[in-house]
Amino acid sequence: MFRPKHVTRFMVVAVAVLAAACASQKEPAEKALAELEGSLAKFGEQAEKYMPEEYAEVSAQLAGLKSSYDAGDYKAVVTGAPKAAAAVRKLQADAIIAKADFAKKMTEEWGEMANAIPGQIAAVDKQIVRYTTRGGTPKGLNRDEFKELVASFDAAKQAWGQAGEAGNAGKYEDAVTAAREVKQVIDSTMQALGMSGAG
Repeated sequence: MFRPKHVTRFMVVAVAVLAAACASQKEPAEKALAELEGSLAKFGEQAEKYMPEEYAEVSAQLAGLKSSYDAGDYKAVVTGAPKAAAAVRKLQADAIIAKADFAKKMTEEWGEMANAIPGQIAAVDKQIVRYTTRGGTPKGLNRDEFKELVASFDAAKQAWGQAGEAGNAGKYEDAVTAAREVKQVIDSTMQALGMSGAG
């Protein structure tokens, strides 16, 4: 039977053993956490762009491990690290695939726009010339409004030139982003001029 003195000594020894065990897991936990955060940082921006939901889940998982580490629960970090590492590897693979799919989509969309938009611009130019030659304005527009419409369309044509430069350089995402804005102006201009083919 333990006497109080023996109990106290036992408790001190037990605490010391637990503290030593905990301390022995601190370094592995720190290393595992650093590796996980470093791996995610290498492709995190790409993953966040192309796989935002999955990126948020993995980030939350790592944040949980960081909280455990800060709380001194190194065992939880060491235990949870393999699962988190698998999630990081999956996210990286999925992000690579998603980026490739996105690039393919941008390439295809740019090809469609590059074929369609020049003809629409030419058609709108002809319609504007008809009105300016006759000295009239489209139905529902006064002269000032017509001038604003033409100025907006001219700006869109300049933007289309920039989109073309981006497309020729292989920067299809930039080209498509600019072309979409140009297309909106073209559609609204065609509608204002009473032309068919907008959309």
